Amino acid sequence: MDEYGTRGWSGFTMDAVARRAGVGKSTVYLRWPDKDALLTAAVTNNGMGLTAVDTGSFAEDLHQLAVNMLRYFHGTVGWASLRVTFDCASSPERLGDFADAVTEVHGRQVEQICLRAVERGEMIEGFPSGALTEAIYGAAMVNSLSYRLERRDDDDHDIETRAGHVVSMVLHGIAAKDPQPR
Repeated sequence: MDEYGTRGWSGFTMDAVARRAGVGKSTVYLRWPDKDALLTAAVTNNGMGLTAVDTGSFAEDLHQLAVNMLRYFHGTVGWASLRVTFDCASSPERLGDFADAVTEVHGRQVEQICLRAVERGEMIEGFPSGALTEAIYGAAMVNSLSYRLERRDDDDHDIETRAGHVVSMVLHGIAAKDPQPR
């Protein structure tokens, strides 16, 4: 993931991965037949580092998810997954299965949060979890980009505050008991 985060799809090669790992290229090819298979495995394995969120509260689940995503995108693996997203979006042809792996890893978490929230009566039934994913993840992505552009370091207080703002905005639109009738 470090190699992909640094070079993106166009510069990502099996040879470069082998060099970075300090092994021969044949060692890498024994395990993965091509760079798509290697990257798909890396995304799947590293994406599992995102801890599942289940605090018992929809608002707290969303807050913790937002905090996790902000921290994730500020790290090497998160930055690489952003590169995957940008590379796939800008390519005229399908690049490989690795992009689907990124989407699946992140989408599953939000879907589980939504299912539990509906069961507890904290979220309206039928609201598409994909829209919630876009809101939380989109905010985390933009935050990560602005941090990189401004060359800022991570700050836990800032991350907690930003997560709180995002969740507050999201909840007013999809909470089961909306204080503002529409």
